[in-house]
Amino acid sequence: MNLTSREIIKKLSNKLLTQTIITQTILDLLIENGIVTEAEFNSTLEHNIGEIEDMVIENKHFINELGFDEATLDLDELKEDSVMRGIYYGPVGEA
Repeated sequence: MNLTSREIIKKLSNKLLTQTIITQTILDLLIENGIVTEAEFNSTLEHNIGEIEDMVIENKHFINELGFDEATLDLDELKEDSVMRGIYYGPVGEA
């Protein structure tokens, strides 16, 4: 891997980390302030995962053109345990 690739990966990793922190903060505030419940969030998350899975299936030929194949796409990673790993939505001190 050359230096340019490493720089790009580092920038993408930093951007992903920033987005994750912002998303986590927003979700915490929404749940803590009673705007959305954990059950509503989980339901919406499952729905959105299904939508993305459907979109991937419908656009399979485009994905293949980009160099991904079925072995590359691990749908098990989209299951709740993997998606929610490390994220706890509940009272402080009970995680």
